[in-house]
Amino acid sequence: MVAGIIAQKSDQWFDLADINNNGYIEASDLQQLAERVLTHFGHSKDSREWERLHSAYAKSWEIVNELTDTDKDGRVSREEWRTYMARNAKPATADGLLRPITDAEFAVADTNHDGYLSPDEYAELLRAFGLSTRDARVGAKSIDTDNDGRISPEEYFVACRDLFSGAPADAPSSRVFGALR
Repeated sequence: MVAGIIAQKSDQWFDLADINNNGYIEASDLQQLAERVLTHFGHSKDSREWERLHSAYAKSWEIVNELTDTDKDGRVSREEWRTYMARNAKPATADGLLRPITDAEFAVADTNHDGYLSPDEYAELLRAFGLSTRDARVGAKSIDTDNDGRISPEEYFVACRDLFSGAPADAPSSRVFGALR
């Protein structure tokens, strides 16, 4: 059953990252995703947030492509992604890859610059990723692990890191991007 949950989580992320819906994740998809998020929050091309998020996504693409693109065609298929995640879905595997991304995403979404994401700011981040309002609300509720009504940078990082663990479907980390289907 764990493999099925990891496949569902992997597919959920893959669907978000495949911006052009061609069945592959490519460097351009991640750059378009960054632009979608940054534009959604009103950040200009000359902002620190713009450079930081684009840089984090570009670096993540280099790593993801190297680890998952088994046929070396410069893009990652759903099957390549699923195969990689089934073998390597451990929270510790994601630490170096994810921290720069989650920190950059967090900075973009922290619109009042208080060092936390309100449930509304987090839900807005998920909507910028392309999730429905319903899924965004589920995601926002699930990762506030200390129930203080706000999401810390660490809560966001841990939830994203643990997303690809073998945690059950009802675990908070399984709902980072809304409910699993």
